[in-house]
Amino acid sequence: MKNIWKIITTTILTTMILAGCGASGNAEPEPETTAEETEAAEETAEAPAAAQENASGELAPDPTNLTYLAEFQIKDILGEGKEYALYAPKGGQIVEDRFFYFEDHGVTFTASAFPGGSLENLQKYLEEEVSMMVEIWEEDPECSDVAMGELMEKGNDRYVILTTEDKDYWGSSCQRTKLYYMSVRDGGVGVFWEMEVRENVQDEETSPLVGEVARCYGLDLSEFAMEDGTWAEQSAQHETEIQDVYEPREGEPVLEKAEGYQYLGRLTLTFDEEEGITGPVLVPMGNSTSASEKRVSTTIHGVSVRAGVDYTYKDFQAKAQEEADKDLENCSDPEKGNKNVRITDVMPMQGEEQGVFYVLEYEEQDYRSEEYHERADITFMIHVEGTYFANYSISLMSVDYDGATNNLIRELERAYGLDLSEWYAEEVQ
Repeated sequence: MKNIWKIITTTILTTMILAGCGASGNAEPEPETTAEETEAAEETAEAPAAAQENASGELAPDPTNLTYLAEFQIKDILGEGKEYALYAPKGGQIVEDRFFYFEDHGVTFTASAFPGGSLENLQKYLEEEVSMMVEIWEEDPECSDVAMGELMEKGNDRYVILTTEDKDYWGSSCQRTKLYYMSVRDGGVGVFWEMEVRENVQDEETSPLVGEVARCYGLDLSEFAMEDGTWAEQSAQHETEIQDVYEPREGEPVLEKAEGYQYLGRLTLTFDEEEGITGPVLVPMGNSTSASEKRVSTTIHGVSVRAGVDYTYKDFQAKAQEEADKDLENCSDPEKGNKNVRITDVMPMQGEEQGVFYVLEYEEQDYRSEEYHERADITFMIHVEGTYFANYSISLMSVDYDGATNNLIRELERAYGLDLSEWYAEEVQ
């Protein structure tokens, strides 16, 4: 919190100093243009946009064929209130006409504009901002290997890149890279923008977005590349391991580790307390396990397992068929957006005299993207006593498979006499 206030205080003071330096009023008059200079300017105008300089020496961006960036207008409210064009990520917002903010895909992009009066004053402000960020990172125990690149010049524009190694939630090292850019405009106004990328929250859109910033502004942003895979491998390993950490929730029944199994635990469900009808169920144990006297569920490694108490006064086979018909109708609802929905017949379970199952398969759209992924829901019912039966569901969601998925599926096969090999993770089939 102290560091945050340090940034705010220093920024306000520095901005006030710069604003008092005369902004546009101190701008030197432009010299008269000779015929030779006019001809040279016409030749320059024919060059690629990223290599052009405007009247104030600013290297103009290349705004062609933009996918991730768009033009925004940002206002210099401390000077004459003029608006200045800024190319920044789509989806960002201009706050009160004076501050741009964007955060997505592991990228944070901010910008503001104010008068400085001279290139010297504007560059001084940039250097102070960079130095403050270096100090903050160096004081942060989570950061290491803080490095500041060379202050680069592009006409009257200036930019510098900072890097550090940070720690993610698991304590794994991850890269943070930050670019400070000062764009000098007419009248001594500076448009300052910053772009930071964090390795631990980047996604498939990060690299092309950064690449478009590099092309648009004519920059070498190779230091933003985070492709060695070390952090990704460590993160995937942590994500896999943490799923298996079982900590019973307060007040809930506790699963006991099932002998001979790595993932499965045993819980006794109560079907009829007065009659003393109970029965054991086997389900995976993990950090998402939720249990009561009549049901238990867990989702780990792309596999969701639920088991609960149920009853029927109908023929057991007829009850199963009724459930299968309902599942098919629900899954086929156009509002669900599923594709290629198909279901098997209700079939007897191997090794269970009064056990039946059916399989519902379909392609489900990932909520995180527009892609479709295979999914299989295996529902089975095992008679316990009288009108009671245990109702189980195993959902195999390929989009969330990981390195432990197949071992877990094999344990479920062994526990319930099912053949689920058709839905193993592809890489180890």
